[in-house]
This record gives sequence, structure tokens and C-alpha cells, in this order.
Amino acid sequence: MSDTTRTDAPDTAPTDTDPDATDLPRTDPTASFFMVVPPGWARLPAREDDRQELAAIVRDVIARALPDDLPRDRAEPLRQEMRKRLTATVVEAGDNGANAVYLAVQPVDGYTPPVSIIETEVEDESDQAPEQVIAQVLADALPTRHDQDDPGIREVDGGIAARTETVIRRVDPGAELPGLGDDLPVVDDRQVVYTIPVPHRPGRWVVMSFSAISAAKPASTHDAAADTDTDTDSGADDTTDHLTDALVTLFDAIMTTFRWTDVPGTEPTTLERRLAQLGGAA
Repeated sequence: MSDTTRTDAPDTAPTDTDPDATDLPRTDPTASFFMVVPPGWARLPAREDDRQELAAIVRDVIARALPDDLPRDRAEPLRQEMRKRLTATVVEAGDNGANAVYLAVQPVDGYTPPVSIIETEVEDESDQAPEQVIAQVLADALPTRHDQDDPGIREVDGGIAARTETVIRRVDPGAELPGLGDDLPVVDDRQVVYTIPVPHRPGRWVVMSFSAISAAKPASTHDAAADTDTDTDSGADDTTDHLTDALVTLFDAIMTTFRWTDVPGTEPTTLERRLAQLGGAA
């Protein structure tokens, strides 16, 4: 796995609020942390102040994906399209309050998973204890929780955090784009969100939102499976479910490597020092 270290600017004034994924308002980043991401992933900074850095990282990502020895007439249109799509995706996330977007930008064994992680830092001015905020986050997510048996409480770098998992969107291209989207599959967007209090800055939170796109299982499949022992589509549906489950498990594994840095009154462990030495700006 590749190391990704993030070090942010000093405290500044809060930005406008945005009721996305959490009710806490966005703010300028002040928390420092690192985590380990798989090979072929990149952290793309999304804030307006980071546009120059974003452009440099996008150029590097494209250079690795499309080397210079490819025929120019074939490679240049692909480079332009990759640059346009990557930049537009990250800029849109930044406009919605994100600090960064993590993407799988290189295939592994010919496969690039349709996943992303959005990193956001938010501020809570309610003076509630972290445990109270986490309880509210979990209560709000209860009606649409993917696994009703999962209480959602997690430990991240020794502290309490909330983990919520939902299917947040079901897109039917055929219904939304009659005639144009008839041949496109219906897709679900399974989202896992970690809401993590910053231990050394009361009221500050880091939110890591993972999204995995997969082909949606038809609603009738569940009913048919209950009525018969055979289902001609069950194999494909099971494969899709297993793949999405594996990607969610990958994100959970990534979050086990999340570590705070520069925490007042604490000394980093030997492992944390080594990871910080190995890591660099993605």
C-alpha cells in the first residue's frame, strides 16, 4: 500500500455551510493526519487555493497512465479527456466543501474500481461532547442504514468515531434520459462515512466519505428469490454484491491506518514516525 501524508495550514476563519453528508458546517482545514492508501490511488487537493498543486498532480497521474512513448495523435486526446474529467470531478467536490478527493487512478490487473473517497473538515459550534454528536449522527442515519445490526461505533486512532453505511442513490439512466440511456445499467451508490472528532481541536471534525458505484440489483430479484429456489440473475447479482462488499472492506482497512499527527502533549510511535518519513504529498 502507498503512504499518504496530509499536513494542513494554520487555523483560519470558517467558510460557508453546506448541508452535505453531515449537518456540521465546513471550515478551513487545521487537522493534520496521514493514512495509507492502495497503490495506484492519488490524493487530489480540492480547495480553490490548491488549484496549482492539483494541476501538477493531474499531470503526473496522466503521465503515469499515458507515457510519452505512445503515439501523440492517439494519446493527446486521451490526455485532454483525462485532465478534463479528473479536474472537473475534484473542482466540483471542492466547490461543495471538500478538502481533497482520493481516486483510484491506475488499474490493477486491468481493473480500476469505481470508487472515491472525499475528505472534508467541518466545525461544530454546539458545544456538544463528541459522544453526543456521534450519537446524533448515528440516530439520523438509522432509517437508511445498510446493516441494521451494526451499531456504527468505531475506534479511529484510539478515539471514538461514527461509521454509517447507506445506499444513497439509485440512478436509472433509461428513466432520466429516455432514448439515450436505455442501454445503460441502473446503478447504486453505496456510501460509507466516517465522522471523526479531531482530538486536539474541540469542535473540529474530519469526515471521510467513501463511495462505490455498482450495478443495482432489481427490486424484483429479492421477491423472486423468496418465491423460488432458482434465479437466473442471482449469480451476477451475487458477484456485484461481493465486489462492492470487498471495496467497502478495503475502505474500512484504509481507515484502520488513519493516524493524527502533531497532537499536542503526545509523542508519535515508532511506526508513526516511520510512516511519516515514508509518506509524502500524494
